[in-house]
Amino acid sequence: MKKCLILLVMTVLFACNSQAGYVLKGVFKGAGNGNAILTMHTEGGLVICDTVKMKGGKFVFEGEVPCVGFALVTVAPEGKEAVQMRVALENSKIEMRGDWRNVGINEEEELVIKGMTVTGSKNNDVNEEINKQWYVVEAMPEFKKYAELAKMVFDAPETLEDTTFYWVYRKEFDAYMARVKEEQLKIMAANPSVETAAYNLNFMMNEMSLEQLEQVFGLFDEKVRESELVKEVRDCIELRQRIEPGRPAPEFTLARRDGSLLSLSDFRGKVVVLDFWASWCKPCRASFPWVREFYKEYKDKGVEIVGVSIDKNRASWEKALDEEQLPWPQVIDEWVKDTYRVGGLFYVRAVPMFVIVDKEGKIVVRAHMESKEELSAVVEEALKK
Repeated sequence: MKKCLILLVMTVLFACNSQAGYVLKGVFKGAGNGNAILTMHTEGGLVICDTVKMKGGKFVFEGEVPCVGFALVTVAPEGKEAVQMRVALENSKIEMRGDWRNVGINEEEELVIKGMTVTGSKNNDVNEEINKQWYVVEAMPEFKKYAELAKMVFDAPETLEDTTFYWVYRKEFDAYMARVKEEQLKIMAANPSVETAAYNLNFMMNEMSLEQLEQVFGLFDEKVRESELVKEVRDCIELRQRIEPGRPAPEFTLARRDGSLLSLSDFRGKVVVLDFWASWCKPCRASFPWVREFYKEYKDKGVEIVGVSIDKNRASWEKALDEEQLPWPQVIDEWVKDTYRVGGLFYVRAVPMFVIVDKEGKIVVRAHMESKEELSAVVEEALKK
């Protein structure tokens, strides 16, 4: 049995756990003989940590993980298709049990063992309970209409192109999403010592206000809040705290079309409107006419606009510049480590996004704005200071 010795030294997406070790058993009726492979999620990707023989549908992984984390168990019977199963692995006695006659395709078009059970991992239990709410809520009587509309969209996605249908569906969808989030937050609050409960904030934190995110995250035990499994949540909170109104705007330097460099500090003493946009973003380009009117009115009043494109394709950006002929400075963001370097600094998750910076270089507001009047009101206040 090949042990994954690098578990003790590699940086992994885990939350620290002080228990003795794990024993992960698999019991799969009808699977026969073959192999079972334990793979762990790491920051660098997936790493195979252990491979064992399966006899009569049974296998055992034994070892110790420094932290709780998500693992993939691949069961590969001889002469049969392999199935991958995700489990929250912690240092405890865990058992996976199922029947190979129940192998089939689920709604996500994944090969699974229907009816499989996992026992012995509190982290897995809580994670499954949180994820189950998508189906629990959809089955509630008050969401019958949503379920019907969702099936229509699943069967024929083009129905969303009908504007009337879209807004009917969107109203039901938003209500459904709000209820799912409500039920998931209840489970999180009831499990303050479980790492996977906090981990699930990853999938809702971008839609939460900073105040709400801080409040929910604060409910968890200190051990959980400091765990590596929730590093992204922790980083998100710290980033958003740094760009709250009144905090210094992150300094940056980006290239213009001609290669010359532009820095935010070049405009110190002026109110700066950072307009994050992209050539493929229709709402962004639809805003340009009223932004152009705004610029004409305020450019001689101590205000500057800087367009920051998040286009990955430089040619598309340049083509859009030729078509739009925007009179204010334009730069293009840089894609670094799977994120936009400057967009990441300002927590830009969707465009168009406007960030207003005052004369002293402090953030006034970050917002999606839809009119000249809305932008003017914020800038007028900033000019008074």
